[in-house]
Amino acid sequence: MAYVMKTNDPRWIPVLFALLYFGIAVFWPVHEDFWTRLIRLFLLSIAALCSLLVWVSYFVWARWKSRRTAGLFLTCLLVPAVICGIPAAVLSHRSKRLSELDARIKKESILITMQDEELVTDQGNAIGVRLLYQVRYPKGADALISHLPPANLSSAPAPYAAGFWISRTEIHALTATDYQMTIDIVPEFMPPALRFLASPKESGGGGNVPCFQWAGGPSSRTAALNAPAQEFRIYLSVPTYSGPTSRSYDLRRFYEGALKEGAQECSEQRR
Repeated sequence: MAYVMKTNDPRWIPVLFALLYFGIAVFWPVHEDFWTRLIRLFLLSIAALCSLLVWVSYFVWARWKSRRTAGLFLTCLLVPAVICGIPAAVLSHRSKRLSELDARIKKESILITMQDEELVTDQGNAIGVRLLYQVRYPKGADALISHLPPANLSSAPAPYAAGFWISRTEIHALTATDYQMTIDIVPEFMPPALRFLASPKESGGGGNVPCFQWAGGPSSRTAALNAPAQEFRIYLSVPTYSGPTSRSYDLRRFYEGALKEGAQECSEQRR
């Protein structure tokens, strides 16, 4: 008789599901590194929350005059779906709003001003081009402004056939809708130390010598250093803009500026 009473005790349902929740959290395959351990911790937190809600549901269910085990069983099944579904719904709603804002930005954004000047290091050496422009985006663009593609220079202005590298992007909000953008751009042949605006001295020694990057070999070096001062084309995708720089720039001057910053022709150095 005692065995029958124990078997008919409805508390076995929340106990069973609590064990099931924690069992899934513990035995779910996760690699043993720092980030994936966070997944384990998250699963255990979900299991603890589900177990708590299941027991709360049980005590509420136990007070009803007409109690059906099927209802409690169904509640235990639905609790994890509800807990996981609410954050998913919130993220889906946020993703939809960001998508709508992105469409508005592409449609309503306006370029206010565009300027260009030499990019000069702290030591006064010219190594590239700095673009300064103001742009107007719809309200709420703060959520996406850092993900919008910045202005750049054309990747193939004759006779310089190589491209450019954006080394730094700076954004300042002027008003709720207007932003000041500062984009520092260097030719692709610049050493990584100058591409990322690190001091060449910090990159010196061994395999980290600040070498020029001539992707096309000696011919690309010759083409860049013999190219006359020229205008480059600025392009911006959001809002759409394309136009020449306001002045001409000399690639040899940028090259010589990099030499003063500590850049080296590594092929010549090895001879």
